[in-house]
Amino acid sequence: MSNTRRGRKPPQEEEDASKLKFGEDFQAEEFLFISEVALLLAKTPESQKNTSVYQKTAEYVNLFTKFHNEESVRELRKTLLRHKLEKYELVQLANLCCDDVEEAKSLIPSLCKRPDEEIRSILDDIGQLRKFQT
Repeated sequence: MSNTRRGRKPPQEEEDASKLKFGEDFQAEEFLFISEVALLLAKTPESQKNTSVYQKTAEYVNLFTKFHNEESVRELRKTLLRHKLEKYELVQLANLCCDDVEEAKSLIPSLCKRPDEEIRSILDDIGQLRKFQT
């Protein structure tokens, strides 16, 4: 007799973002920057903006978005993709916009496997894009 009862799925391996281990639901999915969500919400037809979910989501992204125009958001994704980051790391770096390497490594533990100089370069790229967004 198997360890699982009829209809039950076997226990899955525990998710752990610090080890870049996510559930199977996330394997084939792309993660969005908060700034990308803000751009999508801005394109929502007025007739669909009256829900509480829309209002709460818009309020959240407006509070935390760091990049405010489509060109800078597109350039940010393109720049971060060049660094060959895991998709989770890429999105967290874009959303958090850390100021220094230690902050980035403490908030995104999977970055600890990368050299500090590489992380510094990524943070500098993000900082430059924030500084010069139009």
